[in-house]
Amino acid sequence: MAKSAPGTAGLPLLGDKSYEFYKDPVKFLMKHMVDNKSRVFLTRFLNKPTVFVGSNKVVHELLNEHSDKLELGYKQFMEEIYGENILFTDGDFSTGLRDALSELFTVDAIKTYQSDIDRIVKNAIKDILTGAPVCIYMFFKKLAIEICLSLFLGLDFSQSDASLVTDLTVTHWHGIISVPVAVKIPMMSETTYSKALDAKRKLLEIINERRKEKRHQFPKHVERLPNFSDVLVNNHLLLFTSALIPKALSSILTSFMIEIGSEVGNQNMLLEDPDLLERHLLEVVRLYPPFLAGRRIICEEVTCGGYRFPAGHALLYMTYAAHRDPDVFDQSDAFMPERWSQSNKNDQDKLFTLGAGPRQCIGEQLVWTIIKTVINELLRDYTVKLLPDQDLAYKWLPVSRPKGNVLVTFQVRNSTV
Repeated sequence: MAKSAPGTAGLPLLGDKSYEFYKDPVKFLMKHMVDNKSRVFLTRFLNKPTVFVGSNKVVHELLNEHSDKLELGYKQFMEEIYGENILFTDGDFSTGLRDALSELFTVDAIKTYQSDIDRIVKNAIKDILTGAPVCIYMFFKKLAIEICLSLFLGLDFSQSDASLVTDLTVTHWHGIISVPVAVKIPMMSETTYSKALDAKRKLLEIINERRKEKRHQFPKHVERLPNFSDVLVNNHLLLFTSALIPKALSSILTSFMIEIGSEVGNQNMLLEDPDLLERHLLEVVRLYPPFLAGRRIICEEVTCGGYRFPAGHALLYMTYAAHRDPDVFDQSDAFMPERWSQSNKNDQDKLFTLGAGPRQCIGEQLVWTIIKTVINELLRDYTVKLLPDQDLAYKWLPVSRPKGNVLVTFQVRNSTV
C-alpha cells in the first residue's frame, strides 16, 4: 500500500524552507534525505507543500509514466518574462505546440543548421588569446550567447548592434531569477524585474525587425509552423534567444573542460574516438547537470515508487540527487566515464539533464550538436590546460558552475605547452 512521503509541510509562511534551500540547495537536500531516511520527502517550498524526489527510479517513473497528471510548475514565476510559449502550456494545446516545434529539431532539420553552427563556432574561436589565463565559464558564456543569437536570429557579431542585443538578453535573464515585482518609483532606480520586462519589450521589437528582413533561416522556419500566430512566433524566438539556453550550454561545456583540462594527453583521444567523447559528456551531465532540479504541480493524485503524491502539491524532482543515486550508479560521486561502457551502458534514460518523457526538451539533439561542435572545433585547434591549485567548488543556482573564476590556458596545437 502506498504511503505518504516522510516529512511535514509545516505552517504557511512560518514553515517555509525556501531560504534554507536557496542558501545551499545541496546541503539542504542531503540533510533532509538523511533526516527522513528517504530520497523522497515532504516539506514546504515557495510556501507550497512540496515533495522533493531524489530517487532515480521514482523520478524516471514520474516523468515517463505520469506526466499526464503533472503540470509544468513555472508559469506563475516566468510567464510574464517570456510570454505564452511551450514552457507554460499543458494538455492538448501543449501537445500541438510540441508537435509543431519538433519539426525544427529533427535530425534532418539539425543537419541544415550544421554549416551555420560550424561557421559561427570557427569564427568565434579563431582569435582565442593563447597562453594567458582565461576564465573558462565566462569564455563559454560569451561563445554560447553568440551561437544562439547568430543561429536563431541571424545576428552578425561583427556589427556593433550585437553587443546591445547581448546586454538585453542578460538583463532579461536577471529578471527570471529576481523577485517578480515591476516597480518604477520616481527618483529611484528600477527593480531588476522591471528592467527585465523592459528588456523583453526591446528584444521583441528586435525580433520583429529581424523577421521583416526575411533573410534569416531559423525565424522563417518558425513562421511556417502551422497555427502559429505572430505572438507565438515572437515568444518562441524570444525563448530560443534568451540566456536560458546559453546558460545551459556554458554550464555543460565548462564542466567538461574542467574535467579534461588536467589531462592534456587525453584530449587527443577524445578527438579521435567519438564514443569516448560521448561517455565523457554523459558523465559530465550526470555529475554536473546544468539545472539542479525541475518543478511540476500535481494535478491528479499519483502513486509512484511506493509513495502517494497528493493532488495540489508541488513536486521538485532533484536531477542532482537522482544522478548520484547509489542504487543506480556505483561510486556515484566519482567521475568515471567508463561506467557508460560497463555497468551503466544501457542507462542513458536514467539521466534527466533536459527532462524526460513526453515533456523532455524538444531541442535536446540541437544542444548536443552544438556542444560536440564546440568541443571538436576547440580541441582540433587548441589544447586546454587547467591551471593548478584552484578551488573547483560548485554553485548550483541558477545554473551549475564553479563558484570562483576557474582559469585555463589555451595553446595552439603542435606548439610548446
